[in-house]
Amino acid sequence: MKQKPLFIAFSTQKGGVGKSTFTVLAASLLHYQKGLNVAVIDCDYPQCSVYDMRKREIRQLETNLHYQSKAISLFESLGKQTYPIVCSKPEEAISRAEEFLSKEPADYDVVFFDLPGTINNEGVIATFMGMNYVFVPMSPSRLSMESTLSFIIPASELIREHTDIKLKAIHLFWNRIDGRIKKEWLTHYQGVIREFGLSLMQTAIPQSVRYDREQSLEGSDAIFLSTIFPADKNLVKGSNLDLLVDELLEITHLKPRI
Repeated sequence: MKQKPLFIAFSTQKGGVGKSTFTVLAASLLHYQKGLNVAVIDCDYPQCSVYDMRKREIRQLETNLHYQSKAISLFESLGKQTYPIVCSKPEEAISRAEEFLSKEPADYDVVFFDLPGTINNEGVIATFMGMNYVFVPMSPSRLSMESTLSFIIPASELIREHTDIKLKAIHLFWNRIDGRIKKEWLTHYQGVIREFGLSLMQTAIPQSVRYDREQSLEGSDAIFLSTIFPADKNLVKGSNLDLLVDELLEITHLKPRI
């Protein structure tokens, strides 16, 4: 009998805070470096940016011998290929995932869902509540906080009131923290988060241009954001990505296979 994978989403009500970026980064790190079997359901419909990113990267590989060689070496060492990415409408995401998993010969450890930036209809809310864990990136601004908390607070209350819901927990984490952020602002926001009984992860992600660093068309630059490669180890240093993923593993009780 096949094992049931965890359903995990990076989700936020505020656009541009990094949910798709962290979906890709976490999926790639777990699949390529931690040895877990990962799939991604891209339900940020209709743009399906993660799905389109994979197609773009494959086209680039066709003309870039450096990345071709790198990909061949990676997959030979791992004994497996890239993780699958399935495009889906958000309200159909869970049924689409279950259909996909039923046809796959391999077991999967985790399926990441890239949800839409706005959870504004019953179908999307049902998908959100159908996750096992949701991780919420947020920037320390009033707009981001208000947008995030306006949905996360009632969702968290629903979890506490109905223990039969599949969603076990929602975890917030700071993203794009830079030296200009006043410490008292963070302290204030963290107080608000605690006041509502929400879970704030220990790891905070600093502001860094490396989070947008994809593979180039012709060069051989180190890559940070990719669906085909894990983030380059030298670029990971100081990014806190490794700490975030380790904390995610601890929360979800997933065990690395490498």
